[in-house]
Amino acid sequence: MSKNSIVLLGACLAVTAMLQYSPVQAQSKNSAESQKNTIADGRVVAVVKGSKILFRDVRIAHQNLPQQYRGLALEKVYKPLVQQLVERRLVLLAAEAEKLGDDPSVISQIAQARSRILEQTYLTRRINATATEANLRARYEAEKVHVKGADEVRASHILVETQEEADAIVAALNKGGDFAALAKEKSKGPSGAKGGDLGYFTKDKMVPEFANAALALKAGEISAPVKTSFGWHVIKLVDRRQGKGPSFARRAPELRQAMAQEVAEELLGDLAKAAKIKFYKLDGSPGTPPAIGPQDK
Repeated sequence: MSKNSIVLLGACLAVTAMLQYSPVQAQSKNSAESQKNTIADGRVVAVVKGSKILFRDVRIAHQNLPQQYRGLALEKVYKPLVQQLVERRLVLLAAEAEKLGDDPSVISQIAQARSRILEQTYLTRRINATATEANLRARYEAEKVHVKGADEVRASHILVETQEEADAIVAALNKGGDFAALAKEKSKGPSGAKGGDLGYFTKDKMVPEFANAALALKAGEISAPVKTSFGWHVIKLVDRRQGKGPSFARRAPELRQAMAQEVAEELLGDLAKAAKIKFYKLDGSPGTPPAIGPQDK
Protein backbone atom coordinates (compact mmCIF):
# COMPACT_ATOMS: atom_id res chain seq x y z
CA MET A 1 0.00 0.00 0.00
CA SER A 2 1.45 3.40 -0.97
CA LYS A 3 2.29 6.14 1.56
CA ASN A 4 -0.42 8.38 0.09
CA SER A 5 -2.97 5.62 0.52
CA ILE A 6 -1.85 5.15 4.12
CA VAL A 7 -2.32 8.88 4.82
CA LEU A 8 -5.83 8.80 3.37
CA LEU A 9 -6.66 5.61 5.20
CA GLY A 10 -5.26 7.03 8.45
CA ALA A 11 -7.68 9.94 8.29
CA CYS A 12 -10.51 7.51 7.70
CA LEU A 13 -9.46 5.22 10.53
CA ALA A 14 -9.51 8.19 12.89
CA VAL A 15 -13.23 8.41 12.16
CA THR A 16 -13.94 4.69 12.42
CA ALA A 17 -12.01 4.43 15.69
CA MET A 18 -14.80 6.44 17.29
CA LEU A 19 -17.13 3.47 16.68
CA GLN A 20 -15.33 1.09 19.05
CA TYR A 21 -17.62 -1.47 20.65
CA SER A 22 -18.57 -0.78 24.23
CA PRO A 23 -21.95 -1.79 25.72
CA VAL A 24 -21.74 0.90 28.43
CA GLN A 25 -20.81 3.66 25.98
CA ALA A 26 -23.48 2.46 23.59
CA GLN A 27 -26.13 2.72 26.31
CA SER A 28 -25.05 6.26 27.26
CA LYS A 29 -24.88 7.26 23.61
CA ASN A 30 -28.39 5.95 22.99
CA SER A 31 -29.65 8.04 25.90
CA ALA A 32 -28.04 11.18 24.50
CA GLU A 33 -29.30 10.36 21.01
CA SER A 34 -32.89 9.98 22.23
CA GLN A 35 -32.72 13.49 23.71
CA LYS A 36 -31.41 14.98 20.48
CA ASN A 37 -34.00 13.19 18.38
CA THR A 38 -36.86 14.93 20.20
CA ILE A 39 -35.71 18.39 19.06
CA ALA A 40 -36.03 19.59 15.47
CA ASP A 41 -32.77 20.42 13.71
CA GLY A 42 -34.20 23.69 12.47
CA ARG A 43 -35.00 25.07 15.91
CA VAL A 44 -33.17 28.33 16.67
CA VAL A 45 -30.95 28.19 19.77
CA ALA A 46 -29.25 31.59 19.46
CA VAL A 47 -29.11 34.65 17.20
CA VAL A 48 -25.87 36.60 16.71
CA LYS A 49 -26.23 39.92 14.86
CA GLY A 50 -29.15 38.45 12.93
CA SER A 51 -27.33 35.18 12.14
CA LYS A 52 -29.22 32.17 13.45
CA ILE A 53 -27.59 29.24 15.20
CA LEU A 54 -29.73 26.13 14.87
CA PHE A 55 -30.08 23.01 16.99
CA ARG A 56 -28.47 21.11 14.12
CA ASP A 57 -25.27 23.02 14.93
CA VAL A 58 -25.52 21.91 18.56
CA ARG A 59 -26.07 18.29 17.51
CA ILE A 60 -23.02 18.30 15.26
CA ALA A 61 -20.89 19.98 17.95
CA HIS A 62 -22.02 17.33 20.42
CA GLN A 63 -21.03 14.57 18.00
CA ASN A 64 -17.58 16.13 17.68
CA LEU A 65 -16.90 16.16 21.42
CA PRO A 66 -14.10 13.90 22.73
CA GLN A 67 -15.26 10.30 23.10
CA GLN A 68 -15.50 10.40 26.90
CA TYR A 69 -17.99 13.31 26.84
CA ARG A 70 -20.30 12.18 24.03
CA GLY A 71 -22.42 10.03 26.33
CA LEU A 72 -23.24 12.91 28.70
CA ALA A 73 -26.85 14.02 28.89
CA LEU A 74 -27.49 16.90 26.52
CA GLU A 75 -28.64 19.28 29.24
CA LYS A 76 -25.23 18.98 30.90
CA VAL A 77 -23.34 20.24 27.84
CA TYR A 78 -26.01 22.24 26.01
CA LYS A 79 -25.16 25.73 27.29
CA PRO A 80 -21.35 25.36 26.93
CA LEU A 81 -21.87 24.09 23.39
CA VAL A 82 -24.11 27.01 22.50
CA GLN A 83 -21.56 29.40 24.02
CA GLN A 84 -18.85 27.86 21.86
CA LEU A 85 -21.05 28.17 18.77
CA VAL A 86 -21.82 31.82 19.55
CA GLU A 87 -18.10 32.57 19.91
CA ARG A 88 -17.34 30.86 16.63
CA ARG A 89 -20.15 32.72 14.88
CA LEU A 90 -18.80 36.05 16.15
CA VAL A 91 -15.42 35.23 14.63
CA LEU A 92 -17.02 33.99 11.40
CA LEU A 93 -19.06 37.17 10.99
CA ALA A 94 -15.96 39.27 11.58
CA ALA A 95 -14.07 37.27 8.93
CA GLU A 96 -16.91 37.66 6.45
CA ALA A 97 -17.04 41.41 7.14
CA GLU A 98 -13.39 41.59 6.06
CA LYS A 99 -14.28 39.55 2.94
CA LEU A 100 -11.71 36.88 3.79
CA GLY A 101 -13.78 34.46 1.71
CA ASP A 102 -12.53 36.26 -1.40
CA ASP A 103 -8.87 35.76 -0.48
CA PRO A 104 -7.31 33.29 -2.98
CA SER A 105 -5.40 31.44 -0.26
CA VAL A 106 -8.59 31.03 1.78
CA ILE A 107 -10.49 29.82 -1.28
CA SER A 108 -7.74 27.24 -1.84
CA GLN A 109 -7.87 26.07 1.79
CA ILE A 110 -11.67 25.73 1.64
CA ALA A 111 -11.39 23.68 -1.54
CA GLN A 112 -8.78 21.42 0.09
CA ALA A 113 -10.93 20.99 3.20
CA ARG A 114 -13.92 20.11 1.01
CA SER A 115 -11.86 17.50 -0.83
CA ARG A 116 -10.66 15.91 2.43
CA ILE A 117 -14.19 15.76 3.83
CA LEU A 118 -15.50 14.11 0.67
CA GLU A 119 -12.62 11.61 0.63
CA GLN A 120 -13.07 10.70 4.29
CA THR A 121 -16.86 10.47 4.04
CA TYR A 122 -16.69 8.24 0.98
CA LEU A 123 -14.19 5.86 2.57
CA THR A 124 -15.89 5.89 5.97
CA ARG A 125 -19.27 4.95 4.51
CA ARG A 126 -17.75 2.09 2.52
CA ILE A 127 -15.89 0.84 5.58
CA ASN A 128 -18.89 1.12 7.89
CA ALA A 129 -21.01 -0.85 5.42
CA THR A 130 -18.57 -3.76 5.78
CA ALA A 131 -17.24 -3.41 9.34
CA THR A 132 -20.60 -4.09 10.96
CA GLU A 133 -20.83 -5.70 14.37
CA ALA A 134 -22.15 -8.89 12.75
CA ASN A 135 -19.14 -9.08 10.41
CA LEU A 136 -16.73 -8.25 13.21
CA ARG A 137 -18.20 -10.98 15.40
CA ALA A 138 -17.99 -13.45 12.51
CA ARG A 139 -14.30 -12.69 12.04
CA TYR A 140 -13.73 -12.87 15.79
CA GLU A 141 -15.25 -16.37 15.90
CA ALA A 142 -13.27 -17.47 12.85
CA GLU A 143 -9.98 -16.27 14.33
CA LYS A 144 -10.70 -17.23 17.93
CA VAL A 145 -9.20 -20.70 17.56
CA HIS A 146 -5.91 -19.16 16.40
CA VAL A 147 -5.75 -16.38 19.00
CA LYS A 148 -4.84 -18.07 22.22
CA GLY A 149 -4.45 -16.52 25.64
CA ALA A 150 -1.35 -16.58 27.79
CA ASP A 151 -0.43 -19.73 29.72
CA GLU A 152 -2.06 -19.85 33.14
CA VAL A 153 -0.90 -21.73 36.20
CA ARG A 154 -2.57 -22.48 39.49
CA ALA A 155 -0.20 -22.38 42.40
CA SER A 156 -0.13 -22.34 46.17
CA HIS A 157 2.58 -20.73 48.27
CA ILE A 158 3.77 -20.33 51.80
CA LEU A 159 5.16 -16.88 52.62
CA VAL A 160 7.59 -16.40 55.50
CA GLU A 161 10.04 -13.70 56.57
CA THR A 162 13.39 -15.50 56.50
CA GLN A 163 15.22 -18.03 54.35
CA GLU A 164 15.73 -20.22 57.41
CA GLU A 165 11.95 -20.50 57.86
CA ALA A 166 11.52 -21.28 54.16
CA ASP A 167 14.26 -23.96 54.28
CA ALA A 168 12.56 -25.57 57.28
CA ILE A 169 9.23 -25.69 55.42
CA VAL A 170 10.85 -27.29 52.36
CA ALA A 171 12.44 -29.88 54.67
CA ALA A 172 9.07 -30.62 56.29
CA LEU A 173 7.43 -31.02 52.89
CA ASN A 174 10.18 -33.38 51.74
CA LYS A 175 9.38 -35.54 54.75
CA GLY A 176 5.75 -35.81 53.66
CA GLY A 177 4.29 -32.72 55.30
CA ASP A 178 0.94 -31.44 54.01
CA PHE A 179 1.37 -28.23 52.02
CA ALA A 180 -2.08 -26.78 52.77
CA ALA A 181 -1.77 -27.49 56.49
CA LEU A 182 1.69 -25.90 56.65
CA ALA A 183 0.41 -22.86 54.72
CA LYS A 184 -2.42 -22.35 57.19
CA GLU A 185 0.00 -22.66 60.08
CA LYS A 186 3.07 -20.82 58.80
CA SER A 187 2.20 -18.48 55.93
CA LYS A 188 2.16 -14.74 56.53
CA GLY A 189 0.28 -14.07 53.28
CA PRO A 190 -3.50 -13.59 52.98
CA SER A 191 -3.79 -16.85 51.03
CA GLY A 192 -2.57 -18.80 54.07
CA ALA A 193 -6.12 -19.26 55.33
CA LYS A 194 -6.94 -21.01 52.03
CA GLY A 195 -4.01 -23.38 52.28
CA GLY A 196 -1.86 -21.01 50.22
CA ASP A 197 -4.06 -21.33 47.11
CA LEU A 198 -3.57 -18.38 44.74
CA GLY A 199 -5.91 -19.66 42.02
CA TYR A 200 -5.02 -19.36 38.35
CA PHE A 201 -2.82 -16.51 37.16
CA THR A 202 -0.68 -15.47 34.21
CA LYS A 203 2.99 -14.53 34.35
CA ASP A 204 2.29 -10.80 34.25
CA LYS A 205 0.12 -10.91 37.40
CA MET A 206 2.97 -11.76 39.76
CA VAL A 207 6.34 -10.19 40.54
CA PRO A 208 8.98 -11.58 38.13
CA GLU A 209 10.90 -13.70 40.68
CA PHE A 210 7.73 -15.46 41.82
CA ALA A 211 6.26 -15.85 38.33
CA ASN A 212 9.46 -17.27 36.83
CA ALA A 213 9.81 -19.80 39.61
CA ALA A 214 6.16 -20.88 39.44
CA LEU A 215 6.09 -21.28 35.66
CA ALA A 216 9.29 -23.32 35.72
CA LEU A 217 7.62 -26.03 37.84
CA LYS A 218 5.66 -29.06 36.71
CA ALA A 219 2.31 -29.88 38.29
CA GLY A 220 2.85 -31.25 41.79
CA GLU A 221 6.42 -29.93 42.11
CA ILE A 222 7.60 -27.70 44.96
CA SER A 223 10.15 -24.94 44.49
CA ALA A 224 13.23 -24.12 46.44
CA PRO A 225 12.81 -20.96 48.56
CA VAL A 226 12.21 -17.89 46.37
CA LYS A 227 13.05 -14.34 47.52
CA THR A 228 10.84 -11.40 46.53
CA SER A 229 10.14 -7.98 48.01
CA PHE A 230 7.35 -9.61 50.08
CA GLY A 231 9.59 -12.15 51.76
CA TRP A 232 10.49 -15.81 51.15
CA HIS A 233 8.14 -18.11 49.27
CA VAL A 234 7.80 -21.84 48.93
CA ILE A 235 5.70 -22.51 45.84
CA LYS A 236 3.73 -25.56 44.75
CA LEU A 237 2.42 -25.79 41.21
CA VAL A 238 -1.08 -27.28 41.22
CA ASP A 239 -2.13 -27.08 37.57
CA ARG A 240 -1.29 -25.54 34.21
CA ARG A 241 -3.71 -24.60 31.42
CA GLN A 242 -4.03 -22.57 28.24
CA GLY A 243 -5.65 -19.22 29.01
CA LYS A 244 -8.70 -17.97 27.17
CA GLY A 245 -8.11 -15.59 24.30
CA PRO A 246 -9.18 -11.94 24.43
CA SER A 247 -12.91 -11.17 24.47
CA PHE A 248 -14.77 -9.73 21.49
CA ALA A 249 -15.00 -6.34 23.20
CA ARG A 250 -11.22 -6.27 23.59
CA ARG A 251 -10.49 -7.37 20.01
CA ALA A 252 -13.22 -5.35 18.27
CA PRO A 253 -11.09 -2.19 17.70
CA GLU A 254 -8.23 -4.27 16.27
CA LEU A 255 -10.60 -6.25 14.04
CA ARG A 256 -12.32 -3.08 12.84
CA GLN A 257 -9.01 -1.45 11.96
CA ALA A 258 -7.86 -4.53 10.03
CA MET A 259 -11.17 -4.73 8.17
CA ALA A 260 -11.07 -0.99 7.42
CA GLN A 261 -7.60 -1.34 5.91
CA GLU A 262 -8.71 -4.27 3.76
CA VAL A 263 -11.78 -2.40 2.50
CA ALA A 264 -9.76 0.73 1.75
CA GLU A 265 -7.05 -1.18 -0.09
CA GLU A 266 -9.52 -3.13 -2.22
CA LEU A 267 -11.58 -0.02 -2.93
CA LEU A 268 -8.54 2.01 -3.95
CA GLY A 269 -7.38 -0.86 -6.15
CA ASP A 270 -10.74 -1.03 -7.93
CA LEU A 271 -10.85 2.75 -8.40
CA ALA A 272 -7.29 2.75 -9.75
CA LYS A 273 -8.08 -0.02 -12.26
CA ALA A 274 -11.05 1.93 -13.57
CA ALA A 275 -9.10 5.20 -13.86
CA LYS A 276 -6.46 6.40 -16.31
CA ILE A 277 -3.56 7.52 -14.15
CA LYS A 278 -0.50 9.36 -15.43
CA PHE A 279 2.60 10.00 -13.36
CA TYR A 280 5.37 12.53 -13.95
CA LYS A 281 8.76 12.59 -12.29
CA LEU A 282 10.25 15.65 -10.62
CA ASP A 283 11.98 16.57 -13.88
CA GLY A 284 8.65 16.46 -15.70
CA SER A 285 9.30 13.27 -17.65
CA PRO A 286 6.71 10.45 -17.71
CA GLY A 287 7.14 7.66 -15.17
CA THR A 288 5.44 4.51 -13.90
CA PRO A 289 2.43 5.31 -11.67
CA PRO A 290 2.68 4.15 -8.04
CA ALA A 291 1.08 0.80 -7.20
CA ILE A 292 -2.34 1.34 -5.65
CA GLY A 293 -4.48 -1.24 -3.90
CA PRO A 294 -3.62 -4.62 -2.31
CA GLN A 295 -0.02 -5.69 -2.92
CA ASP A 296 1.55 -9.11 -2.58
CA LYS A 297 3.28 -9.36 0.79
